[in-house]
Amino acid sequence: MKKEELKAKLDEAGDAVITYRSQNSRKLKYNVCTADFSTEYIRQKRNRAKEGNHTVLLFCWDTDSYRILVPENVTSVVPLNRVIKND
Repeated sequence: MKKEELKAKLDEAGDAVITYRSQNSRKLKYNVCTADFSTEYIRQKRNRAKEGNHTVLLFCWDTDSYRILVPENVTSVVPLNRVIKND
């Protein structure tokens, strides 16, 4: 997946379950993430990570931290409201 495609899917989904392949172990992993940093809770968290040319910066609700993902390793983006069946 390309960076622009991942960002577009995240903008459309809001919060999402992102499945990706780990760079080190090559195992499939997932996080519940958002690219929307506008909530007060997220703004209060320290962020030392910086988004690069080939990476995307996200906030992961399940780990309560920021995460840098490489879009090429992302296998799926599923909107969280679809997972919890909340329309």
